[in-house]
Amino acid sequence: MNADRWLLVVLVVGAALAVLRLAVGHLRATPDARPAAWRTCALVALTLASTVLLFRGLLPPPVAVERGTLAVLTAGAEGLAVPAAETVVALPEAGDMPPGAERMPDLATALRRHADARALVVVGHGLDARDRDAVDGRALAFVPAELPAGVVELVAPDHIGAGARFDVRGRVAGIEAARVSLMDPAGRLVSNVEADDAGRFRLDATAREAGATLFDVVVHDADAREIERVQVPVIVDAAAPLRVLLIAGAPNPDVRALRRWAEDAGLRLRWRTTFGGGAGVGDAPALDAASLAQQDLVLLDARAWDGLGAGARASLLTAVRGGLGLLIHTPQAPSAALRGWLRSAGLTIETGRAVDWQPDVGPDDVARLRAWMGPGSDDAPFDPLLAGKAAPTLAYLPLSGGAAAPGDGPSGMMRWQEVGHGRLGVVTLADSWQLPLAGRADLHAGLWSGWAGTLARVGDVQPPRFDGEFRVGTRSTVCGLDADARVHAPDGTTSTPVPDPATNDCAGIWPTVAGWHRVESGAGDWPFLVRADGAAVSLHVAALQSATRALARASDATPDTMTATRPGRAWPWLLAWLCVTAALWALGRARAGRNRVPAPSSGA
Repeated sequence: MNADRWLLVVLVVGAALAVLRLAVGHLRATPDARPAAWRTCALVALTLASTVLLFRGLLPPPVAVERGTLAVLTAGAEGLAVPAAETVVALPEAGDMPPGAERMPDLATALRRHADARALVVVGHGLDARDRDAVDGRALAFVPAELPAGVVELVAPDHIGAGARFDVRGRVAGIEAARVSLMDPAGRLVSNVEADDAGRFRLDATAREAGATLFDVVVHDADAREIERVQVPVIVDAAAPLRVLLIAGAPNPDVRALRRWAEDAGLRLRWRTTFGGGAGVGDAPALDAASLAQQDLVLLDARAWDGLGAGARASLLTAVRGGLGLLIHTPQAPSAALRGWLRSAGLTIETGRAVDWQPDVGPDDVARLRAWMGPGSDDAPFDPLLAGKAAPTLAYLPLSGGAAAPGDGPSGMMRWQEVGHGRLGVVTLADSWQLPLAGRADLHAGLWSGWAGTLARVGDVQPPRFDGEFRVGTRSTVCGLDADARVHAPDGTTSTPVPDPATNDCAGIWPTVAGWHRVESGAGDWPFLVRADGAAVSLHVAALQSATRALARASDATPDTMTATRPGRAWPWLLAWLCVTAALWALGRARAGRNRVPAPSSGA
């Protein structure tokens, strides 16, 4: 209960006791000494009036006041009409100020100097991170400036594995028939597309060796003039190689192709192929709890699963629930026993009729295909004759149920489900070995690497989350850091992230130089890119406008509809209380309305 409620309770109780005293005194008096009824009623009315006036004097009711609207000019406000407002201020990013505007170092200072401002109108590109907290729930309207021509949206993967295929997606604005290209760190063209009618594009490339590298997204107009070049940070993790267990129920070409893929990808592979009658070849251990705890992923074909005993199947399911990844390869329709086992584990699937699928072979230009595939190796060098050559047509059984795996294949080719702390998946692609046989080991590796990355056991160390873009002079947020985390800048300086009290595990950093920075803590270290102040201008402006629109949507009102109030004046109520209380005091002491008690007669 707040102080206002306590004051009301105290006054009500006091008034009730005073009225009760008057009523009891009136009823208990003898008929000869009882005061007139009008006197008691007047005293009760004055008591209640005094109580009400005292409450209003201590807490006067709010009164409506003329709303104070503050127009805030930001970068890009030049040439825009400034809405009608009592006060106009310009933040440091704003250009030329209109007559009468005040230059302010930040929004918080402007609001301190104009404390009566109840509503804000932001004009231009929007508020920087420095100024957003100062809004503090005030009504806010946004008059955006036109976005500069260039890349206004850009989405790239945070962390990927070596040899994995990745996408770079985004949107361009203000350019008709824009052509967007992706250049690798060596300046070679990897992928290029024409943006659609909405300006959206999707580019793809292949990650190479572990480390932090910079790709470039280059935007050209219809006349092939370069409009903008935006750096895209690509971080290829140097994680410990996955521990993979491959078990096949019979010799087949897929086993050989998978073994070669694991070798090229640097995986720690153990495998076994059975011949029937207990015979087999390979170094795979038994499927017991101790052996499965040492693996990150088990690749098992349906024939091998059918040959497992009840104990091995139970051990597999227990290991999956403990964090192991399991992928069952079933090019034919799975048996009823396998379906039932999958259902008991939490993955209910249905298969359709077989359909054909032909992978995307990439660019038909030799130079671009070389950049897309990589230079190859000594025993499998890049073949220029592959440019424009179609890939083999493969078949698969479409699956429904579970979740679709990311990657280059159709969504129904592989489905998976979280089971406890691990993941269980089923893939129905047949004869994927034909891809490396046709010289496209990269397509084969892209498929199986994507599925392995989806299902494999998750490591104990999770990388921090880098929210938004990082830019010189702008506050940025990193979440999931340890208390001992430090940020190392490319100029050799070291800083400590400042914890954000509004969140549990996030902290703010203020970069002062551009380039690759590194967050270091006891759990590891992770690189991140800080852009220069003038880099990727369109992307930065779009981020400012998006954040300001979010503030406008979150406000409870708008400048046109918000009603502002302030506490009313107390002195009229207190003056009235003083007059009524004086009247109550005077009437309580006056003899008006009192019955005279006759004096007793003396005996003769």
